[in-house]
Amino acid sequence: MPKNWTDDELEASVRCYLEMKNKELNGINFSKIDYYRDLSNKYERSEKSFEYRMQNISFVFAELGREWVSGLKPAKNVGSNVFEKILEIIKKIEKENPHQVKIT
Repeated sequence: MPKNWTDDELEASVRCYLEMKNKELNGINFSKIDYYRDLSNKYERSEKSFEYRMQNISFVFAELGREWVSGLKPAKNVGSNVFEKILEIIKKIEKENPHQVKIT
């Protein structure tokens, strides 16, 4: 049975997602698979797990009426507690980095 995602794993995923979104908005090329691979190497989860988590983050963006990262179609079965954690992390990161993508 898969273990629950830790706050560190969620925050690392959100930080990577926001970095990708900023690169996309600024026309900077990037590889999503490189982000998944880096996260997979740091945490004990597959690259596919991180790709799916990124789609959950896209769902949070969609629920807030925001554009998500191209190619990361929103996946809605995020779970209400994880949805709230992702939202809290996004808000925290935005306060730390006012130049980041705004979602509120």
